[in-house]
Amino acid sequence: MIIPGLAAGCALAVTLMPAVGNPLLGGVVLLLILGACLPGRRKQVWTLACAVLGGCCLAMLALLASDSFEVRYVWLYSSEALPLYLKLANLWGGDEGTLLLLGLLIIPAALRHADGRGLEGSASGLIVAWYVGSALWLGPFTATPVDWLAAQPSQGMNAHLQSIWMALHAPLILAAYAWALAPAGAAIQALRGEPGGYAAKALIYGRRAWWLLTTGIGFGMIWALEDFTFGQLWHWDPVQTSAFVVWALLGSILHGVRRWREASTFARLMPVLSLLLAAATCMAMAVTRSEVLASSHRYIGTTSWFSHLLLALVFVGCALVLPWRTARRHQGRGLDWTLRLTVLGFAAMALLAVGALAQAHLRQWLSVEKTADRKPFFETLALWADSAESIRLRQAFAQWDVDGYALALWLLPPLLAMGLIGGFAFLRRSLPKSLASAATACAVLGCVFLAWQGGWLSSTYSGRGVLSQHIVKVLPWLDATLAAAMFLLLACLLWCLVSVWRSRQLGALRLTGSLALIHGGAVLALVGGLAATALNSYLPLQLQVGEDRGEWRDMSEGMQLRVLPADSHLDFSGYRAVAQVEVRQDRQTVKGQALFQDARQAPPGYQGPVRQICEILDYRYARYAGDPGYMLNPFIMRDWAGDTQIWVPASSALMAGSTEPVDDDALVIVRRYPLVSLVWAGFIAMLLGALWLPRRPLEKSL
Repeated sequence: MIIPGLAAGCALAVTLMPAVGNPLLGGVVLLLILGACLPGRRKQVWTLACAVLGGCCLAMLALLASDSFEVRYVWLYSSEALPLYLKLANLWGGDEGTLLLLGLLIIPAALRHADGRGLEGSASGLIVAWYVGSALWLGPFTATPVDWLAAQPSQGMNAHLQSIWMALHAPLILAAYAWALAPAGAAIQALRGEPGGYAAKALIYGRRAWWLLTTGIGFGMIWALEDFTFGQLWHWDPVQTSAFVVWALLGSILHGVRRWREASTFARLMPVLSLLLAAATCMAMAVTRSEVLASSHRYIGTTSWFSHLLLALVFVGCALVLPWRTARRHQGRGLDWTLRLTVLGFAAMALLAVGALAQAHLRQWLSVEKTADRKPFFETLALWADSAESIRLRQAFAQWDVDGYALALWLLPPLLAMGLIGGFAFLRRSLPKSLASAATACAVLGCVFLAWQGGWLSSTYSGRGVLSQHIVKVLPWLDATLAAAMFLLLACLLWCLVSVWRSRQLGALRLTGSLALIHGGAVLALVGGLAATALNSYLPLQLQVGEDRGEWRDMSEGMQLRVLPADSHLDFSGYRAVAQVEVRQDRQTVKGQALFQDARQAPPGYQGPVRQICEILDYRYARYAGDPGYMLNPFIMRDWAGDTQIWVPASSALMAGSTEPVDDDALVIVRRYPLVSLVWAGFIAMLLGALWLPRRPLEKSL
């Protein structure tokens, strides 16, 4: 009871006297460093540090919940009108709180393995000390300047964060990153010739991190489809790209670490990959807070990107230096060649994504001019802009981001190869080797043909979506990759059925069925994601001057649409729906609301349908033209065939709540994402399979 009591006491003290919060965090850093230097007393000292850190995080939650705007962090990111769950979610809404939460998420692993030898026991605690020290440098409990309080009660929460997904997506990603960092110390010890518990830690924390990261990415995709600054499931935003690097490295480690002790050829590679995973995790957080590249994940305010960068460089340095300092190699049977190629394939995809990020940063630092095809809508927008806005537009569109089309083209060959290799690996366990080889050869020939001539995606693509024509040269590779993925799915399902039949025991289904769910879910998500991304379409419906607002308009697939002013009240965040959307088909009518506008300020810069369509279709312009207090929300109809979204941009008639004929041109955009339901079904299957997967005996000790 002493430790919970100490945490509660610290929380109460900081809540009543926020000025003591920063000194207490300084004490946490000292305790963590002291524990690292005193192995015999480490667990006791770190337990004390954990209690104080937990108390400080609880105090920040209490300050956010009680609208204590005299604390700068609360003033910057919260407001009195927010519901309680969004006030509490602001713990990870700003950089200072994110660092505190990250440290709190890492410290349980530090306590669990505090008795380990060398850095295996001390590394996690030192990582916590680094991040708590970074938070202390930013001053999370610093008082709000008097002139800020005099100017306005609080700055408030960004409109795009006022979503339930804010309370789910961000903390899941942070927890995944915390567990991705946990095996770093054991990996260093393994490279020094003292493997200890590296294999167990890498497997356990890798599974947890992969599960949470996959879940967090899924929630982020749902969020992105509902936010006009994204508008796509995935568009290789720099933050998305860096998260993909972490996910790919986790996939590589999880495929290889289960047999690490027997794998002589991978004795040093697996710990190196774990250190690179830790470095990639730090880099992902640095990219999230960096302003070098154009991004839809832009943090506003204080930034800790340099702190994350320095820690990433430490891990990269260890990964480069330590393998050459030890000549010890584990003896025993190496990894199966199919498993070995899978490990290398995931690592190669991570490396390619890192290369795309590095290329974008290099181009930005060298001030390389972007070509016209990398600045969609810019020339059109420039015709509408005055001289002052034209300068700002050029600056906004000159900023580099990741070349998603080029990166996709690089990633597809290794992804295709892994599908074929994985399919063969499952087939040879189910069929005679000659038959498995023949089936795989047929699959290879089929994929080669599709990569040359194209298939379903290539023939279905109509060019009516938001993607550039650069996607056309990628489509045949997408078709070939889908074929390889389906080959993997069918082979895995066959292995599952054959294994149960041979064993005559349903217990065998737990291992085979879980792997079938994981691989099958990945295939479903890939099919749905590629279809929704490549085959999405949009239909602009322009409302002319003098047209009756209540008139039904033909939309698509036998559906009709009309938009009416909405009589709605302000919601908890100060927004109101100003448009009611009605869609009818086969004498059935569906109603909903769209266009959420900030009641405090009218959105600037709307001068006609051209700007409206640019805002909805290009997230870069949406980020440029919007402000933190303006929000666009679509009306979404979901079914198994796909999502249909009705986007209603700003209109003077709607914003005024008038029922008179419109006095300006307005635009309604209908967007269609086919088969997006397969993405959610695939994610659910993968996550269920990962939860059902049996544990290995070596995990029982943890």
